[in-house]
Amino acid sequence: MFRRILFFNFFLVLTLLNANSFREDDSQTRIAKPLHPKSHIKIFLPSIPYSYISKNTNSGLLRSADNKQGWEYDLAEEHKRIDDYTYIFKIRKNLKFQDGSSCSIDNVIKNLEYFRKYPLLYTNIDKVNFSIKKIDKHSFQIKLEKKYEMFLHDLARVYFYTDEYLKKYKPKGGETGSANKIAGAFGMGPYILKEGFAIGKKQTSKLELEANPYYWNKKFPKIKKVSVYTQLKVSDALDLITKDEGQLDLMPIPFNKKINVLMSKYSKLIIKESTNNFLIFFNQINGNKSLENQDIRIALNEAINQEDLLNFVYKKEGKVSPFSASINYKVVKEVAKKEKYKKYRFSLEKKKELLDGLELNVFIQDRFIFLFKGIEFQLKKYGVKLNYTITSSEKDIYEQLLATKANKNTKKWDLLIWGDDDWYYLNPWTVFFIYENDSPWSTSKNDEILNGYIQEYFETKIATKEYENIVEKILCRAREKAYTLRVPSPNKVIAVNKELIYKPLTGGMIPLWAIELTKDHWSIREEKEYPKKLHIPIKTKRIKNEF
Repeated sequence: MFRRILFFNFFLVLTLLNANSFREDDSQTRIAKPLHPKSHIKIFLPSIPYSYISKNTNSGLLRSADNKQGWEYDLAEEHKRIDDYTYIFKIRKNLKFQDGSSCSIDNVIKNLEYFRKYPLLYTNIDKVNFSIKKIDKHSFQIKLEKKYEMFLHDLARVYFYTDEYLKKYKPKGGETGSANKIAGAFGMGPYILKEGFAIGKKQTSKLELEANPYYWNKKFPKIKKVSVYTQLKVSDALDLITKDEGQLDLMPIPFNKKINVLMSKYSKLIIKESTNNFLIFFNQINGNKSLENQDIRIALNEAINQEDLLNFVYKKEGKVSPFSASINYKVVKEVAKKEKYKKYRFSLEKKKELLDGLELNVFIQDRFIFLFKGIEFQLKKYGVKLNYTITSSEKDIYEQLLATKANKNTKKWDLLIWGDDDWYYLNPWTVFFIYENDSPWSTSKNDEILNGYIQEYFETKIATKEYENIVEKILCRAREKAYTLRVPSPNKVIAVNKELIYKPLTGGMIPLWAIELTKDHWSIREEKEYPKKLHIPIKTKRIKNEF
């Protein structure tokens, strides 16, 4: 019986893979009018939901973007950089908060002054003071007290709030985002957070967003309501998006579940080259003492056949990288081409000598089980045993990871995987920040040489030869010391409702405001049943980086 089921499934897959079994995605020809009063989508965000949501519910001077510089203007209309320290910004006219009240240049300056006192703590901006001076009713000047070349990237994370929110809820910078502490019309983004909250280490399992009628760009958003789930089991979420219409419209999927999406009546597959990362931490603080041995960490990395992992576990959805940072960062790609990084060549016998009998505790989100089973298969050859503690919620991962540096974690772990989506956007700081000596994200022993490189990184102008050189030093040092277990750089593999028009971005941002629906989407169509002619599978859409 089991063999017959396998044969039947195999036959279905072969049939599906026949090009004649697919249709073109014609959703662009059936676009519904924007902001239909019943328009509604449901999405699942298993990684950094606080970051994805904050970028949709909040606005600042700049916003992360898919372009060479990694940002675009949002509430600012233009800016000039006078020198290494001085910036002049001009804001848009007639700006309003989500409650309909006006946002003046004085509100902008008040928010920046507030941020100056309570900066975010995951870059170096908390160590760089600056002054703010009003020029006229639409312009102001910011002057840094020391050179800091990541300032514009940081500004894309500085959001503006009503006086009530600043006074009553006192948002303060932290090691994760703190922009969605409570629901309410307090910000200026395209969506209003109506229910729930998400601030990194804490979040509700569901959040409700609603279109902001006062957003400055009247072209957006295009959908009235968005429900966001943060703590679903991946297996349950996959069933919701593939087997039942109207339960889920968008989610990232494990690479080995592509066929489930393709065979669905209701979902389609979109794949995008990405700067997201899978980070696997070695616990050198209070984990297995063996991990303090650099040779063992190197041997674990060498025991992983990256090509096999890419082909058989990733299902070819990614690229091999010699570093933990994504090879899709332009600067990382350029450094990798030089091949100046140190290449260890432990013999088979040496690796077995170092690893045989090693037992490691893995703390893991269920969405990564598919990846670790591939890693486990390879490590078994060298006598390594893995024990798993599994959670469906990223907040559990954060709780343990961010407590480890201070030796306050309550779960014993040796390896921990985090879905490090590119929240800083098109800048490898997304990975580099885990190497800082005083970072709560670091689970390595202090490295003064690497820390010195990082301080230089903050002061080096992006997209220069000097920038490439300092990035190379950081990448090579982290690789040489084997501070993480390297795996290939992943693509974004996303299951999407067939009646959504959605173009994923390279980094860790989902522009909900730009998503559109067709007239046949479950939330707005008049017919009860989804038309049978639309059940036919849609050809997979692959999107390459444009810069």
